[in-house]
Amino acid sequence: MNTLFLLFTPFEWCAIALVFTLFIIITLYQLMIYRQPAYRKNRAPRQEDASLPSVSVALCVTNEYKVLRRVLPILLTQDYPTYEVVVINDRSEDNSEILLRVLKEQYPHLQVRTTSTDDRFGRSPSLALGMAIRAAQYDTILCIEADCQIKDANWIRSMAAPFGGEAEIVLGHTTYRKSSVWVRCNLLQHALHYLGRAAIRRPYTGTGSNLLFKKSLFYDNNGFNVRLTRDHFPLRVFIGEVANKNNCRICTLPSGVTHSHMKLSGHLRRQYRKMEKRSLAISPQGVRRPMLMESVFRLFFYLSVCSAIIMFHNRLELLIFFGTLLLLRPLSVLMLYVGVRRKLDDKGLAIPFVCWDFVFPFINIFRIFF
Repeated sequence: MNTLFLLFTPFEWCAIALVFTLFIIITLYQLMIYRQPAYRKNRAPRQEDASLPSVSVALCVTNEYKVLRRVLPILLTQDYPTYEVVVINDRSEDNSEILLRVLKEQYPHLQVRTTSTDDRFGRSPSLALGMAIRAAQYDTILCIEADCQIKDANWIRSMAAPFGGEAEIVLGHTTYRKSSVWVRCNLLQHALHYLGRAAIRRPYTGTGSNLLFKKSLFYDNNGFNVRLTRDHFPLRVFIGEVANKNNCRICTLPSGVTHSHMKLSGHLRRQYRKMEKRSLAISPQGVRRPMLMESVFRLFFYLSVCSAIIMFHNRLELLIFFGTLLLLRPLSVLMLYVGVRRKLDDKGLAIPFVCWDFVFPFINIFRIFF
């Protein structure tokens, strides 16, 4: 044992302990949070129709004629016993109203509401969504956004699989394949974080592009908090207010994934960054502090291991040790992405997501403080 300690100087042992401790911390955090949605055991969709809740799918559109032509056919032909699709035609000036009128004659479970073009009440996204929830005839609301598409007739069945009992909220995943790889990496990181937190009974937000919840939660919460949701997506704040350790579950079935066709660039990207910063600002301290600590530990790991490799480049034993840790980290991230690709159908991000693991700490620390 004494011979082992004599192999390195006290300073070298301190460097080894620091880097190894940081590696263990960020790896454990990844296993505890990010790995949950990618590798947790799926709950198969229930096949017994009698055990499935009646569902109202809420969709709000504005001048989305082409989107409706693409999305509504598969929404209206889901393999599900009892459901309806509630479409809020919010101030559309294209041919959406004509298309919806034709489809309503063909599909009796399609319900259409049209909002006024009068702007006296503003254009808050919470108004149209609130109208859809109030118009729904069933107590289980499944939200999807206009820019999203589903590829499976079992989407509703998959999202309803974890629902029931204490579960009143089910969070799903959305991919963004038309955006840049860095935007997609950011969105995927965020999704894995809130899905992972929900999996360990610490939910704090969700996304309106794939979300199921009890209608009674909306009324018990007195609707949306308009003061907080006027400039960004209302359901993110709503879930943060009503979700708790007992009533929130996640769906990690591939058939439960939605695919966004929105390209986040230019104005939309700046709007999303503003919304992200605002959402982070109103997040509870129990979420912001761990996120900050994770970014700090991950940043310190990369900086310390790179510094150690430079500092001890003439010591073969130390070079092998630090080089191994520097190699194991991206390998663990790649293994995480393999699970994400298989479970959540988010393809084409293997190498960018590994690189994002190094870039993310800088961006997140800047976002929190600035």
